[in-house]
Amino acid sequence: MGRFLYLLNTVGTPKFIADPPRGHTITVVDQYEFERSDLDGVDGLLLSQHLDETHLGELRVTLAAFLDDGGTVSLNGPISKPFLDPPGAYHGLPTQAARDWLIEMDTLHPITRGVRAEDLSMRMGVIGFWARGYFEAPSNAVVLTRFAVSGKPADWVWRSPGGGALLVHPGNDIWGYAGDDTTARPFFAQFLDWAGAR
Repeated sequence: MGRFLYLLNTVGTPKFIADPPRGHTITVVDQYEFERSDLDGVDGLLLSQHLDETHLGELRVTLAAFLDDGGTVSLNGPISKPFLDPPGAYHGLPTQAARDWLIEMDTLHPITRGVRAEDLSMRMGVIGFWARGYFEAPSNAVVLTRFAVSGKPADWVWRSPGGGALLVHPGNDIWGYAGDDTTARPFFAQFLDWAGAR
């Protein structure tokens, strides 16, 4: 099973971070108490959309080194102050219609195995929970999902030259879907499985 680190900067730990699926271990550390040594022996780092991006910018070298050392990072949310490269700047979709947020599956991948596009596109009868914008994917990235209308990438995985991996998800934290009664549910668990087995 994989060992992961979650940086906390909200009140309370999300349910599926406190009780991770499939026997994985997630250690929770306050963002402002994080030290480089917290990453020792860790397979992956989970970065929520709710973190202090200015502070993460101060950790840019440490985060890049973790990737270069073979670690995996899950990056979530519409980031306004980029602190890793990639992914660079976030772009909101200039949309006038909810259908522009519809998701389609792209590359078959262990993270998205069995996940259906309609369950990412719509949640509780509303389109747009999964993502409403994108980060440009590097040419060597593997695009997992796209926006059906524009073709812009939504979720993608990039391998660093040092052997690390970065999962970029431009919407709400992926662990927030782990309790859904749809095929979106295993996305987070399958990410942990994949990252823990790398």
